[in-house]
Amino acid sequence: MPDRGHEVGLDRLPIQTRSLLLRQFCLEDAGNVLALSQEVTSRTWLPSQVYRDHAHAVSALEYLMGQYSTPANPRHGPYVFAIEHRADRVLIGHVGFSPLEGGVEIGFAIGQKYQGQGLATEAIVAASGWAFQAFELDRILGITAAANVASKRALVRAHFVLQGDQVMRFQGMEQPVSVYALSGSSDHARGA
Repeated sequence: MPDRGHEVGLDRLPIQTRSLLLRQFCLEDAGNVLALSQEVTSRTWLPSQVYRDHAHAVSALEYLMGQYSTPANPRHGPYVFAIEHRADRVLIGHVGFSPLEGGVEIGFAIGQKYQGQGLATEAIVAASGWAFQAFELDRILGITAAANVASKRALVRAHFVLQGDQVMRFQGMEQPVSVYALSGSSDHARGA
């Protein structure tokens, strides 16, 4: 049954929201991905996703794009969307899913120029709703550095519920994190 659900999910791509287009990455995104990775917020909160140069960004995109078909399931490998601002027609970030200790975790980032407008929440809600259906998930975890107030706020606004704080390896280092979860049976996950 997971294959059927995945096919249904692929039929619904790209995902359009009021302000955003969530689509698969392409190699032409490399320049924007590199620029976004160099922003202060990315360097602070997502140091494992900071790229050295254009070739490094291309390599990362090739890897992510390869995951759309093999394994094409966030329980086994990352499935990450480009976030495009519909009005400006520019890549402004990413939202996606990756395996975490037998479950699935959501990750996201929005370029500094577009922060504070609710766009991360909009992307999280749309991507989560799609992933619950496409991959028949029971729940999605959201993990952020405990000090990252903006990401915690975006997860709460997307109806993720705080599960607790702990210390774990996150973004390449042991650090305090806040763990959130959204259940696939919740009204918000079903789009109700």
